[in-house]
Amino acid sequence: MQGLDRRAFVAGAALALAQETPAPADAPQPIPLLSNLFTRVGAAVTLNDGGPFTFVIDTGAGSTVVSDRVAARLALPPLGPVLVHGVTAAALAESVAVDRLLLGGLGFRDLRCPVFPAAQLGADGLLGLDVLGRFRLAFDVVRRSASLSRRGVRILMGGADMDTGTRIRRGGLRSVRGRFGQLILTRVRVEDQPTAAFIDSGAQYSIGNTALRRAVAARRRGGERLVRPVPLYGVTGQSLSADLARVDDLRLGGARLGSTPLLFADLHCFGVLGLADRPALLIGADLLGRFRRVTMDFPAGAVSFEGLRRQAPPTIEDRLRN
Repeated sequence: MQGLDRRAFVAGAALALAQETPAPADAPQPIPLLSNLFTRVGAAVTLNDGGPFTFVIDTGAGSTVVSDRVAARLALPPLGPVLVHGVTAAALAESVAVDRLLLGGLGFRDLRCPVFPAAQLGADGLLGLDVLGRFRLAFDVVRRSASLSRRGVRILMGGADMDTGTRIRRGGLRSVRGRFGQLILTRVRVEDQPTAAFIDSGAQYSIGNTALRRAVAARRRGGERLVRPVPLYGVTGQSLSADLARVDDLRLGGARLGSTPLLFADLHCFGVLGLADRPALLIGADLLGRFRRVTMDFPAGAVSFEGLRRQAPPTIEDRLRN
């Protein structure tokens, strides 16, 4: 068995919608973290000359994922179970062999892809970091579109044209590579606490670990502020409780976001990425949506946040009030 991917199930924080694991009537309603705010962008993909299929860009997935429907339709050869690292735990998933994946004229060969139900993916598959990690990935937040570019080749997704000719600005954040190809940012500060962070383009909300929560509380004169428990449910049956709290200041490089609500929980993925014992943050679409454009240049190991928006997208606090 191989540990190919850090998530047990798709998109976002890989957690189930409320109706999949109902809570008792008198318990707080769980927060859905599957559907994100803007980064669920699909690309036309051909597998072994079959398709095209719609695969969703997911920078939180270490490996490209194929739905059971596509695997059956193309009769993709089974390769046996693989160990998939999920948010709450690790789980086994069946895998298949893909001889060739075509994306915008670019070919990728000999992929081993975990298989998940199409109903859970909400698409024919996910493009993971085994493919995305070779590109410069740019999200146009306002137009809800994206592009992949490499060596003069540009692939547009989301149905809107966008300018991808600009270089990473000097203020772009440099990074180090994580275990599964994630770009781990080090120029992130939460209330002046240096924090390791990585972008999950499928996650709707941003989540810090307990080490970050304790570090922030230690820096405050009055200690930790009031937090609100929020139950989270995993699609494989595991559950955990996160705490919702507001931090006074959050900075991504030179961009200052100010007071920001965050969830805090010791997710399994923090441990897998070696971030459990130091302040760390999963950056989801709620924070990405504060900018007009976000670019992840995997070959250069840099991330750029550009054009801070005046009107912030809905926060998890807004979600709880509705």
